[in-house]
Amino acid sequence: MLAALLVVTVGVAGYGVKREHDQAKAHERVALARRLALAAAELREDDGARARNLGLAAVKIHSDEQTRAALIDTLVEWRRTDVYTLNPHAVLDVALTGDGKTALFSDEDGVYALNVEDWLDDKKSSRPVELKEEREGDVRALALSFDGRTALTGDADGTTSVWDLTDADRPARLATLPAPGKGEYQGVEALALSRDGRIAVIGDFAGAMTLWDLTDLSHPRRLSSTQAHASDIRDVALSADGRSAVTSESERVTVWDLADPAHPVKKAEPALPEDFAEATAMSADGRTIVVANAGRADVWRLDDRARPVHTAALDVPPIDMYDVAVTPDGKTALMAGAGGTGFLWDLSDPHRPVQPARLRGHSQDVGSVALNADGRIALMASPDRGLSLWDLHDLAAIAADPAGFVCSTSQWQLSRADWVRYAGGADRPDSGGDQDSVQLCAIR
Repeated sequence: MLAALLVVTVGVAGYGVKREHDQAKAHERVALARRLALAAAELREDDGARARNLGLAAVKIHSDEQTRAALIDTLVEWRRTDVYTLNPHAVLDVALTGDGKTALFSDEDGVYALNVEDWLDDKKSSRPVELKEEREGDVRALALSFDGRTALTGDADGTTSVWDLTDADRPARLATLPAPGKGEYQGVEALALSRDGRIAVIGDFAGAMTLWDLTDLSHPRRLSSTQAHASDIRDVALSADGRSAVTSESERVTVWDLADPAHPVKKAEPALPEDFAEATAMSADGRTIVVANAGRADVWRLDDRARPVHTAALDVPPIDMYDVAVTPDGKTALMAGAGGTGFLWDLSDPHRPVQPARLRGHSQDVGSVALNADGRIALMASPDRGLSLWDLHDLAAIAADPAGFVCSTSQWQLSRADWVRYAGGADRPDSGGDQDSVQLCAIR
């Protein structure tokens, strides 16, 4: 019995030692993976290939939320193109067609139409076409119809120009919509168009929401002007059918019924946390609202416009968010602001949002963002990089398995010198192959 007890005691002690050893090794792997992921992040902008390899090594050594997110960020960064603009340091606003083929953007000097399709095909000789303005005045807001044939540009003097972009090389201004009143502060702050381009909504600095019928682009007809807010309207969004709208100021968001556009009816005001709205967007189906502010973004469902239902709070950094875009089906949202990072959200399940990626590469503020209909093309406008384009067609595969995605393209390796440099004194992982490199996809 004593012998048996001794065997059990020694076995338990041995198991404890082994368990402690295994735990120590596991902690070492986690620390090593985090170290490599951090090194990859620091190299992302200047040496993408090395950042990819280090990020892949980190995930293969220890896959967790942090290492996976770092590798995803690197892979998404490769899908960014900084678009040529006439004045790349002052892009103020951007809009995108539903098919993602045409973009409209403004800078300090004017407004331009851009063939996005050419940039996706690497035909970077494509230059933006300027919309000629005959009068002076800053362009404060843009809107582009789903098919890209109609555009609106809103000026600081309160007027809005209506453009025909059917011939993309020869934009034609067909009409000018006057300011709704004669007050001193009538500058256009926000614009929206229905899917067919027939209904336009203008939000101005004085808080007025004005609806126009653009069935005849050369002879627009004003339908109504409503004092929607006490101060400037920051954002306005319109459903595809033109029957619902959302407007926002700094302290409230208002849902409107536009079934009779001559008499808009206020339906609801979702209760905002801390009564503060930096940026607001609504899906084209009129069923999802996203409101972003400093440190938080909130999602509402509008299945009943009179009773918005809060479905989720999105965790975002404590920075000001200046703009948010939502795809027509409400399943994808993009928001950005101070700090230059774009935060992409999957809202397929409005109660359980998921952040598949962040769009990095801007070191300063991002003032405007846009998504195409399926969320596979994203645009961000900022002072430091001008206009940037992201091709996100393979984002779902990247987000689902970033290491698998990388290894499906090639069998990547890290040189012995790089391993020593970035992993310090850590032992090289078992990956087969020779002693001069680490076969990253074979790390066990």
